[in-house]
Amino acid sequence: MVAKDSCVLIHTLTQGSGMPLANCTTAANGNEREQVLPLLNKVKLKTLKRGRPRKKLKVLATDKGYDSKEKRAALRKRGIRPQIPKRVWKSRKNRGRPIKISVPRFQ
Repeated sequence: MVAKDSCVLIHTLTQGSGMPLANCTTAANGNEREQVLPLLNKVKLKTLKRGRPRKKLKVLATDKGYDSKEKRAALRKRGIRPQIPKRVWKSRKNRGRPIKISVPRFQ
């Protein structure tokens, strides 16, 4: 038997101090951005109070790879404030009036 090597991605949601809150593994050829909401469903925050564990985060900070209107709306719907930087598109930088380059004035 030949064992095939499989690539696996480990997705981890951590606190600001580095303490892991939730983990999940997926195939390496999958989409990372689709794993944000399932990871949020797995979070159970422990508090020092009695009762069931609190499951709601206040703020979610990610990198700009996770920037999309749908993700922001889904997080706001859950009551989580998204802290995601906007993606910068190279093709949209020069949106003003085009500069006309013609024959130089002074010859």
